[in-house]
Amino acid sequence: MTRLLTLLMLWLIPLTLPAAPRPVLSPAPDQTLEFVENKGQWPAQVRYQAELPGGRLYLTPTGFTYSFLDPAGLRALSHHQEAPASAPLQPAPPAPVRGHAYTVTFEGGSSRATLQPAQPTAGLRNYFLGSTPREWASAVRGYRQVRYAGVYPGIEVQVYENAQQHLEYDFQLAPGAKPTDIRLRYAGPQSLRISPEGHLLIATSVGTITEQAPQAWQTAANGARQPVACRFELQGQTVRFWLGSYDAGRPLIIDPTVLFSTFTGSTADNWGFTATYDAQGNMYSGGVVFGAGYPTSPGAFQTNFGGSGDVAIIKYKVTATGPAARLYATYLGGSSTDAPHSLIVNGRDELVILGTTGSANFPVSSGAVQRAFRGGATVGGRGANDVMGYPQGSDLFVATLSPDGTRLVASTYLGGTGNDGLNLLLTNNYGDPWRGDVLTDGDNNVYLASVTQSSNFPVAQALQSRLQGPSDAVVCKLPRLLNALTWSTFLGGAQNDAAFSLQLTPDRHLYVAGGTTGPDFPAAATAAQPQWNGGRDGFVVCFTPAGTALRYSTYLGTSSDDLAFFLQLDNSGDVYVLGQTSSANYPITPGLYGTKGAHQFIHKLTADLSTTAYSTVFGTTVGTHDISPTAFLVDDCERVYVSGWGGSGNDGYGGGSTAGLQVTPDAVQASTDGNDFYLAQFKAGLTGLEYATFFGELGGKGEHVDGGTSRFDKKGVVYQSVCGGCGGTQGFPQPAGAGYYTTRNASTNCNNAAFAISFGVVVAEPGPTRYVCATDGPVVLGGQPGGGTWSGAGVSRRPDGSYLFTPGPALVGRNVLQYSVKTTGICVSTRPLRIIVLPVLPVDIAPVPAFCANDAAFPLKATPAGGTWTGPRGLSGNVFDPRQSGPGTFTLTYSLTDSLGCGQATRTVVVNPLPTPQAGPNLTFCAYQTQAVQLTGASPAGGTWSGAGVTPGGLFTPPDTKLRGGIFTLTYTVTEKGCPAAATRQVLLAPSPSLNFPLSVPECTAFPQYTGLAPFTCAFEPVLAGGTYEWDFGDGSAPSTEERPRHLYETPGSYQVKLTARYANCTVETSFVPVVVGRTFVPNIITPNHDGLNETFIPYFSCQPATLRLFSRWGSKVYETTNYRNDWRADNLPDGLYYYHLRDAGGRSAKGWLTVQR
Repeated sequence: MTRLLTLLMLWLIPLTLPAAPRPVLSPAPDQTLEFVENKGQWPAQVRYQAELPGGRLYLTPTGFTYSFLDPAGLRALSHHQEAPASAPLQPAPPAPVRGHAYTVTFEGGSSRATLQPAQPTAGLRNYFLGSTPREWASAVRGYRQVRYAGVYPGIEVQVYENAQQHLEYDFQLAPGAKPTDIRLRYAGPQSLRISPEGHLLIATSVGTITEQAPQAWQTAANGARQPVACRFELQGQTVRFWLGSYDAGRPLIIDPTVLFSTFTGSTADNWGFTATYDAQGNMYSGGVVFGAGYPTSPGAFQTNFGGSGDVAIIKYKVTATGPAARLYATYLGGSSTDAPHSLIVNGRDELVILGTTGSANFPVSSGAVQRAFRGGATVGGRGANDVMGYPQGSDLFVATLSPDGTRLVASTYLGGTGNDGLNLLLTNNYGDPWRGDVLTDGDNNVYLASVTQSSNFPVAQALQSRLQGPSDAVVCKLPRLLNALTWSTFLGGAQNDAAFSLQLTPDRHLYVAGGTTGPDFPAAATAAQPQWNGGRDGFVVCFTPAGTALRYSTYLGTSSDDLAFFLQLDNSGDVYVLGQTSSANYPITPGLYGTKGAHQFIHKLTADLSTTAYSTVFGTTVGTHDISPTAFLVDDCERVYVSGWGGSGNDGYGGGSTAGLQVTPDAVQASTDGNDFYLAQFKAGLTGLEYATFFGELGGKGEHVDGGTSRFDKKGVVYQSVCGGCGGTQGFPQPAGAGYYTTRNASTNCNNAAFAISFGVVVAEPGPTRYVCATDGPVVLGGQPGGGTWSGAGVSRRPDGSYLFTPGPALVGRNVLQYSVKTTGICVSTRPLRIIVLPVLPVDIAPVPAFCANDAAFPLKATPAGGTWTGPRGLSGNVFDPRQSGPGTFTLTYSLTDSLGCGQATRTVVVNPLPTPQAGPNLTFCAYQTQAVQLTGASPAGGTWSGAGVTPGGLFTPPDTKLRGGIFTLTYTVTEKGCPAAATRQVLLAPSPSLNFPLSVPECTAFPQYTGLAPFTCAFEPVLAGGTYEWDFGDGSAPSTEERPRHLYETPGSYQVKLTARYANCTVETSFVPVVVGRTFVPNIITPNHDGLNETFIPYFSCQPATLRLFSRWGSKVYETTNYRNDWRADNLPDGLYYYHLRDAGGRSAKGWLTVQR
């Protein structure tokens, strides 16, 4: 049998490989540095952010901001702690973690430098952080490089990861650019110094960063690099670059490299919780990611990790390799701890997430059934110094993401004023606090199973409406949009209860498995185990589809502690349970594979839970549980699959190790260090072990799951989320031939890994539910793999062996067909296909008018609503746009298919072409031509004229323009088949000759007797545009033929300007009013003695309003105005010497000394 393995990490991996062991690859280093764009998820000054070893880098328009955390503090927050059962109730607050931030500013550089990304990475990121939708960001891209353009004149900066996986930033100087412009100012480090080797050492409170001695070079004509001597120069907190001789006429590169080798912690720490799959075989891995936010100021700081984890969801295409394997990454959460427990993909390819939140600002949708956080008592998920703390208590959440992860389809809290979703009282294993399950049905309703300590947990149509004990299980059903409770109930007795697993039958009976600790759990008298046997027992119940009653119910356990973590149903409806037992005497049915005294049990019950079909235990007999179960499957041939992890991470809980577990000769990994995953496939009926393997790093701190559930699909592929590589190890298995996202663990703490192993199961896949109309023709039935058989009403087999389904009125409604494929031996995999045959509905399209080719878009209407339109180009949704379709006759089709029926109607629509009229050539009239003229040259005949001076029949009389002339547009309109179109022609009426025509220049407000003050540039406008011109400026200069010339008069005087304009056969001469140019003169003395002579300071300086400032000879300002009116007379000031400064609105200035003498 061939088994395929897919590994995914965040460092993450998808892989495909045969089961036989092969040498591990030694791949080339991966690029891990990504500059992620800011679309509102971070403060506005941040343009891009990158994760670094031990911290983060923020790129802003003016430079870089680095933020690092103390590695020792991060290690102290290890999640591998012993946690006695009582510990979670009284957690100590996590110790603050020291951090340090510093900035590097391009001193003297432009604050408007643009940041230009390059080399986009695969996949998108989405951020749903906090309760304010405007702060969410979707379709966020990452890039391998960012270029700063325009930092200094001729200088750009490029930031990227080099081949040695270190951060580099290059200064790229264009020919002639000045290296001396580059000044890097550091703010926030404890100290800066240059080492004897020339490295820049940046000391912080949490470690030292090294910027290696810079290199510089130029490129020769043959492409070779020519080194240029370069070194750092340190002046206080500012760093410059000293350069040897180089060719300033060629580009120059200066290249520092940043090292972070002293850091062993990572703010990108992320833990693995849960995984699932979709119909295309893509994998979804869910975990918790931790990190400090953007630093508010440079220098040392502290951050508290007692509730700062967000949900991280990554979708992978498991058949891809490298960056293309990651389809998206979405981050979901609020300001406190948020964790996913279980994932499922519904029939719309939307991902449904069940989890717990401690955040009062968790993102919820506007129509959510519960929009407010209700919280509970302060609690730690695992006890003292626990990074997964809930300072304000916890609520459940359910959230749904769109298929591409860019949209939060729905999200809601679910909880009361006690803690919800945290299994604090029935824990066997590290990770058990975050167990729970979520499923969806064919209508995309959502079912969940979890636990609550809230007496006021929201219930509806409840089987049990009150909390019975310290903690009860809760089971709920919600519609797809999470905007109501279809039903919701407590489930339990007077002691501790919790629900861990769900399964649905085809008719929507809901089975639930979990744990209980009391004799009053609602077990049926006819149950396989109607009574509590003592300690902790598992339970299995079956709810009716309405959720208001239990159809079946049983305990499951011994007098020792037992918990039921997973359940599965086979095709006959029988129930399989996977759990843990502390008993050495859990029953083993004779003839079954098992080991007496082992502590992992598999128990099969009849569908009514009244009878044990068989039970067994597997594993070692060392006295503790070997593995913590994480995924479970029963396939169509009733083979049983188990995934789980064991190791020292479970110390202080149920303990355990993978050492001594049995593997088969064809195992992917035959050896273990005791801290690995164990995967097993048991034969039908549990008569033997068909396949088993270990999977994990040999050495290191061990792989585990931090909470939550992973899944097998019915093809026997396990999709397993992992917390691995803790301590920054790189030994997680990466077998040869396997696809991957990346082969490198970029975190130096823990990282969310994931793998998929296929056990090669053949499963019938008939496809999704199909809807057909009763009047449709035969439908071809497919199915994978091919070669199977179809059965059911309406099914027929063709001579070539293929199958058809023929709908008809007799089959209106839901039809269930069966597709069967032979798998192994006598086993046949059979899966149902639902075909909904819809009745024919009357469909009508509202009348549609004939259109002209330039008509606006027209909304189409049809009844009943809700159908789809098809037709020609120009049809978009229910809107038809004749401008896009063009002329012609078209057929519009309206089709309706919904749960009530189907139907179709058509409507013919005509789009008429527009006529193409011609209005004839343009005309010119001289000023003396005033008689009416019949317009000719228009086509086709029969149109109408409009415009100034023209009759509809085309008789044009030149309008009276008061001798100034004008240009008039006349319109000729033709209408054909109700569609008008127009053409235009212009008529120019030349102006009459004139004298003293006014100038079009601003008034010289300061000196109205002048047109301007020398030197004066005068702008001229013709009487009428549209001709050819010859200007005589009256100062002896050469004439100008510009239409709107500007002429400089350098000397004072009065100048007569004449214009000769020609319009076709009309010549017009115009004389303008004289241009009078005054002398520019600023007096140096005034005599304000009231004799009426030279009383005020009158500077012949500018026609525009000017700012005047006057100072005494000792520099004291004595006068200032922004609109000087020639009226300063030194009132109340003594005679003497004053300094003046004049500046007009156009920027002209004058300054000098002025004497006041009375």
